[in-house]
Amino acid sequence: MIVRKEHAVMLERLLKDQDSRLPYTEISPEQTPVLHELERAGLVRQQTPVRWVPTYSGAALAQVLRDLYAQGPAAYAEAEDEVGGDLVVREARGLGAPETWPDDWRWLGSEVIAMLDAAARAERVGPKAEQALLDRGLAMRVWDRAKKAEYVILSDAGRAVLDIYTHAHPRLLIDETLAEFIRKVPVGPAPSDRLPTGSHEEHLLEAMRLIAYSVPISDAFAFTALGQAVKRALETGGFGTGTVLSEDLLWALAQHADGEPISEAALARLQALAYVDAAGELLPAGEWALEALRLWWDGPRAEVWTLAVEAEEVEVLQTIDALWNRYAQSGNKDDIPTFGRLRREMIDRKVKEYKALLERYGRRIKEMPKKFQAIAQQFAEAKDLARWYDDNFALRETLYSLESFNLLASEEDDAGREVFRLTDIGRQVLADHAERRRDIPSTAVKAITMTRKMFSAPALEWWQQAHDAGLVGTAEPTKSGWMYAHLAETLVRKPHLTRFEMEVFHLIPARGMTEGEIYKQLEAKGEDPERIRWALEKLEARHLIEILPDGNVVETPAGELMDQALAGVPEGFGNPVNPIILRVLAALREVGTLYVKERKVRVLPRNIQEAWKRSGLSREAFDDALKAARVAGFLGRNAITTAGLLLLEAAEAMNPAPGEQLQGYAGPLD
Repeated sequence: MIVRKEHAVMLERLLKDQDSRLPYTEISPEQTPVLHELERAGLVRQQTPVRWVPTYSGAALAQVLRDLYAQGPAAYAEAEDEVGGDLVVREARGLGAPETWPDDWRWLGSEVIAMLDAAARAERVGPKAEQALLDRGLAMRVWDRAKKAEYVILSDAGRAVLDIYTHAHPRLLIDETLAEFIRKVPVGPAPSDRLPTGSHEEHLLEAMRLIAYSVPISDAFAFTALGQAVKRALETGGFGTGTVLSEDLLWALAQHADGEPISEAALARLQALAYVDAAGELLPAGEWALEALRLWWDGPRAEVWTLAVEAEEVEVLQTIDALWNRYAQSGNKDDIPTFGRLRREMIDRKVKEYKALLERYGRRIKEMPKKFQAIAQQFAEAKDLARWYDDNFALRETLYSLESFNLLASEEDDAGREVFRLTDIGRQVLADHAERRRDIPSTAVKAITMTRKMFSAPALEWWQQAHDAGLVGTAEPTKSGWMYAHLAETLVRKPHLTRFEMEVFHLIPARGMTEGEIYKQLEAKGEDPERIRWALEKLEARHLIEILPDGNVVETPAGELMDQALAGVPEGFGNPVNPIILRVLAALREVGTLYVKERKVRVLPRNIQEAWKRSGLSREAFDDALKAARVAGFLGRNAITTAGLLLLEAAEAMNPAPGEQLQGYAGPLD
């Protein structure tokens, strides 16, 4: 949906003529493109060959604009203007008549819708969106007398526009010219200068929700989930004249794919456009066209999934793999990566690494990359290198983190020892880092996966992070980027929180806090900004929070469940939630009996042995996790508590439900 000066003028004209009961509105040839853009957005329709009228959504939007014109563009603040409860208006404004708007000013666009959506979810407008929404009359600054705080919330107009956008149903109509435009434009995410902005074709794509722009100033763009499916269909099909992709064609294709009869003319058209072959079988373009129909009709997935892996974690994966390879060659069981063997190997690696750093920099430690400086200084002064390693590298936490993203698994070997094996996903990640070990931030992966929504594109700084991590090139994801996006949307997460991550998580309410406020509170306690950043990255990658494009941070449904589960965990508890505890709880649930009214699962003592076998853990790891779960309050003497059941529910909510994995644009054509 896009509304610029020319669209607002047209909407007002059509509504005014309809109110006046005129038989039709006179339209000049140069105004026809504007009508087509409004039509694709579902705001107007052609009632007869000469009569254009607003749709229900178009009339509602035109009325919102009228109300804003009546208020005028000047800001006002009157103490008696109460919003409700303890909120008092400090600043609100309307709009000048559309004829006074700058020609290239966007009153509405995908970036504005994204700002409205984020504000609705957070129950306040984020700092990156405040000025933009205030200027458009879609937000107002209020004073909360109870909290003694000032912030910005959506105005009635802002809520109305978001509701109109949600209920408007855009049209999908692509002719040969627009199809060729789509084929040439990169899929994104990319800086907006890679797209001919302001063109009629670009407006049509945004009106049909095929592309989206970033908050707050549209400096990056990306094809949406629907746009990605349409683009993929048109890369291998849709070559013809006239209309090459439309709702009618898609419904005919769906009927044919379902085995229902369609007219010979319709089948011939589908064959001519390479959606089906001569025998009537679906071609790749037809399969993507059906995916486009599903997304156009049902809408894309609302949630964003991501993944975060630190370079230090990748090094642990590499070490585990090296130990298994060494064992395969030597047959020496001492080379199998138990925790003790892995720790010794990591100590050797880190000693060599920091020894080389000191030899390179000498006394110029402050010239080292910042993240190495403190550890290098301690290394230079260390007398016990094993203790130096344990003080600076939390190996057990790293193993928990890797297992939480299903990159490795803790198992029991034939000698009853806990050993670590890479999963298939872990091997994919390992192969990706073969040439360059690097951090993969949640934000970088999200820069790709957030485009699966209908109105989201990453901020330029998010795109830059993805570019620096090698996940996007200049105009679209790399092979590595597609891989991490696919993993983020398909892997099974398990909960894990370090002591510090739990501290950060407890600080974040379900709604109404910004990223800047989180940093401010934690930095006031002396916390390092980089440590805070990675805590937020991991919390978002585990789908417990979402950092919204406008700077707000909210808890996800999984995060709200986790909050309840952790309510009774003692302060300062190290790794209060980890994948091993979850495996123990899941195994106990399988062998226990649920008591619905009491919200407990009782486990007979004789069934503990069976739970251990089902967990796949070594006996020592199982017993340790059993004790930790009791201390954390997830287990009573012989039952999984309500907190434990909430933790299991949260773990399920951390992942897409079966069948919800989005198809979308899965990567470049082979």
